[in-house]
Amino acid sequence: MAHLIETNATTGRAEIAYAGKTPWHGLGQQLTPDAPIEVWQREAGLNWEAKASPVFFESARAREVDALSVEPVRVPIEGLFAVHRDDNDLPLGVVTDRYRIHQPGEILDFFDTLVKSAGFTLDVAGAIKGGKRIWALANVNREACVLGDDAVRGYLLLSTGFDGATATVGQFTSIRVVCNNTLSAADSESSPSRFSMRHSMAFDASLMRDKLGLVVSGFDGMMDGYRRLARESVSTQYVNTFLHQFYKPTVNEATGQLKEHRGFNKVMDLFEGRGMGADLSGARGTKWGLLNAMTQYIDHERGRNVDSRLSSAWFGAGERQKREAESMLLS
Repeated sequence: MAHLIETNATTGRAEIAYAGKTPWHGLGQQLTPDAPIEVWQREAGLNWEAKASPVFFESARAREVDALSVEPVRVPIEGLFAVHRDDNDLPLGVVTDRYRIHQPGEILDFFDTLVKSAGFTLDVAGAIKGGKRIWALANVNREACVLGDDAVRGYLLLSTGFDGATATVGQFTSIRVVCNNTLSAADSESSPSRFSMRHSMAFDASLMRDKLGLVVSGFDGMMDGYRRLARESVSTQYVNTFLHQFYKPTVNEATGQLKEHRGFNKVMDLFEGRGMGADLSGARGTKWGLLNAMTQYIDHERGRNVDSRLSSAWFGAGERQKREAESMLLS
């Protein structure tokens, strides 16, 4: 289907649940913030387990079954396993025998305990690509203003995948309220913004809890950085140089003239006044405004559709690009 958030063939419902405001494309089941985690798991379409089964291939050779028929020979591939859902057998990935599955229920139970003990609020949970990645987002109930009424809220995002390459990741992120931009907090030595747990080890709730405590403690430092960006004006030359590091121009072979990348033009338009919140005093002509112009492009305009943008902005190339941009602006 067009959406990465799929409709479960058995239940006929999108594999996402949320509390409060309807997210993105209006899909999913709305819950009360205090709904039990078992309800979240069911309504988000995460009430299944990932199983690992041996990988086989069919040999060109065949064996005789009886006088009238033969069947292909199935040959096992040693050390390889196919990860699949136990509710509908959808394949999720191929892994080695060293892979340790971090189950959806295991992730949600941990997040539920963390949310309740720390005073957070579970906002959204779901799966994309049929369960190849699952995730949950919690409001850490911290909010502050960069300048004036330009508010930023802190969130904790927990996700994992089953493809053999995707780790279980807890990361601190923030959302600028005026435009719903999802900012990717840049790491600092004193307060890392994310923690990854590889699938070479079993899910360790104690280790994850300790590391995420450090992640969330970086909210005040993050806000100090954003306020510094809002006080630093930038020239047109600075903006051009900065954006060309991400969106390089191309040369028209016929004329020899440079042609700007679509992303360069879009971000420049947003920065120069068309972006949401671009007219606020701390954003107009500043590094803070430049960061948000780029974030708005990645979150709300780039990509094929709204949930492909979500996947990129939270988990893929868009998220990495936002982190790199913030690090460069803060350096």
